[in-house]
Amino acid sequence: MEEAKNQNKDFTNSIIDFLFSKDNRRYIVLIFLFGLIFRVLISLAIPFGADEMGYVVHSIGFIDSGKLQIHDQDGLWFFLSDLVMKIFGVTVFGARFLAALFGSLSIILIYLIGKEIFNRKTALIAAAIMAISSYSILNSIGVMDVPMAFFSFLSLYFLILFIKTNKSIFFISIWVSLGLAIMIKQIALLFIPAFLLFLLYSNKKNYNNFKLKQALYTILILLLMVVPVLTYNYLLYKDKQIVDLQFSRFFGLAEEQYASISHTLTPFSLKTLFVSYEGGLPGILVAFRIILSFESIAIFVLSMAGVFEIAKSKNRFKYLLFLSFLFPFLFLAATSLLPNHFVFVSLFFALFSARGIDYVSNKFTDLNTKKLVTLFLLILVFLSSFYQIYKFNEGSVTGNNEIGKLINFKEGSISEDSLVIVDSRIYRGRTAFMFWDRAYLESSNFIYLSQNLDQFPGEEVPMHVYFIEAATDDSGWGSIKDQPEFNQTTEQLVSFFEQNAQLIKTINGQNGEAHFKVYEGTFYLKPSISGFVKSSHSFFFYPLEYKPKSEVFDNYQTYNLVDSLIDKFAHGVLYLEVFLSLFVILFIFFELYKSS
Repeated sequence: MEEAKNQNKDFTNSIIDFLFSKDNRRYIVLIFLFGLIFRVLISLAIPFGADEMGYVVHSIGFIDSGKLQIHDQDGLWFFLSDLVMKIFGVTVFGARFLAALFGSLSIILIYLIGKEIFNRKTALIAAAIMAISSYSILNSIGVMDVPMAFFSFLSLYFLILFIKTNKSIFFISIWVSLGLAIMIKQIALLFIPAFLLFLLYSNKKNYNNFKLKQALYTILILLLMVVPVLTYNYLLYKDKQIVDLQFSRFFGLAEEQYASISHTLTPFSLKTLFVSYEGGLPGILVAFRIILSFESIAIFVLSMAGVFEIAKSKNRFKYLLFLSFLFPFLFLAATSLLPNHFVFVSLFFALFSARGIDYVSNKFTDLNTKKLVTLFLLILVFLSSFYQIYKFNEGSVTGNNEIGKLINFKEGSISEDSLVIVDSRIYRGRTAFMFWDRAYLESSNFIYLSQNLDQFPGEEVPMHVYFIEAATDDSGWGSIKDQPEFNQTTEQLVSFFEQNAQLIKTINGQNGEAHFKVYEGTFYLKPSISGFVKSSHSFFFYPLEYKPKSEVFDNYQTYNLVDSLIDKFAHGVLYLEVFLSLFVILFIFFELYKSS
């Protein structure tokens, strides 16, 4: 009995010694690999939202289009996303790999930041927490926020190094990194005031001089980084008198172009922040409710303990952490309360909760007890995060969601020369993503086509047709229940295919219930309908793959040599930013390698 106890004790001590080895680098790599695999597996199961569909669909063909950006977002993420999907295919994995990768690289980055601000132990704990953060993992989807958060924190890392060393290379790297974050998503602009305030504060404290010239250099570097945005708006306005959504919003230009989505643009409001958001709770409380619906309760509670510990400490970087958290958090809580917008808090919470664990474990005097408490709290964090993921994914942590399953079926069973009729009760963005490379028609357009087939020239010939039914009656819209006439008309079409085609596949959702049904049949149609079919391939302002170019509303022309050179220079800056973004992947591992 005594021997068994000693063996268990030795085993426990071995685990603890392994976790708290003096050289953490190899373990950080293992944690990174775990985080990457975990994120990829879970990303395949996460349900799709409407915004994600728009961003992913607009990524397809972005590189070949030659565009600098789209109407409401900067171009860097779309270029990278299209590049990834060219490598891995237009699949759920390809669409979401970018977020899974940069979310996993954040594990290493948080370790490096934690080591510089706190100590090696806190840094290791923070990396472990980042690996299993349910908020970060559940946002491993085809949107910009996780990569944006990564580059914003890379900028914060360089700011810490600059304060410590006063080396110019780190100063430049601060704003180049933040420029990359801005070019991925403009929310990163909200970190600028926090970084500048802390930089000025540090200069005054350390050198008794604000060094205001640094602010000028900051502006120049950031202006260079956003040259693609400025060029797009300058040349587009010069050619067509329109600008992108953000320029239209803040300068009142070409507002009629975006009138259909103007209701989604909420201005900053202190009333929204502290009194009421859309007649409900104050925005600041809604923001915390959003965070708690994604982040594990264990991480949140430990983060509060960490904030308390950091606030009462003499750590010179505590103001940088708190300011960098508060500026974007408060602004977004007063304007744009979307869950993915707050994903940057997961990186702060990894650092805060790591300090919280350190704070709790230091209440014990025995070294082994401290280690056991730390290990227990990390296990608690893992279980809490796992439960949050399990609950969010409706009881399924891994496995393909219904869209991934249908794409896999399409790739293996639906030939490229067939016609696909897609139930209009399936959200248009989902349809475009799943069938972008097939000749497809939404069922409402097919009904019109069948009623007007005699207007198309040529003879009818047998054509292989697939019909995709929304077995749930609503796949992604969320509003079909309010359109009973539309639903009834679609059900009539479903009955037609049930009687005249064969059900060949039923695709279940994560809850195990039928989500899509696939019917196959042969029908007599005219080959001349292909133009009509192709003309319907558009989604949210743009034709799929930005083809034909004549139908892309924000393509511009240059009419003189100067504008042509400006356009080429802007494209060169964008390509350089793509290179830097990819280079950072290697750089992060180099920084880990040289760290002690």
